[in-house]
Amino acid sequence: MKEERAWRDEAVEKWKQLYLAIKTELDDLIQRTYAGDGLLWKAEEYEIQMENMKRELQEKEETINALKAQLASMENQKNKKEREFDMLKQSLRIMSGSNKGSIPVKDKLFKTKYAR
Repeated sequence: MKEERAWRDEAVEKWKQLYLAIKTELDDLIQRTYAGDGLLWKAEEYEIQMENMKRELQEKEETINALKAQLASMENQKNKKEREFDMLKQSLRIMSGSNKGSIPVKDKLFKTKYAR
């Protein structure tokens, strides 16, 4: 019974301390608001928020620049691949063009060899 009462008294004391801390903080806030310090506090908060937003903007701009550089690099790679592909197509045309010229010669040889 005594332990339970001591426990309750301790809990009540903690709640009283918490209540007093909250009351003191609210009273201080009310006093600052009436004295005009609340406006100063809001201005400081606004400045902090602006600094955070500027920092965030700078980070996003850096990200955009990095992505632009990556895009430019990818476009350069694409152009190199396209040039390489065009060169291969030209080589294939040249090769198939020379093969077309040699096919009739082979046919002539085949016909003359077996026509006898």
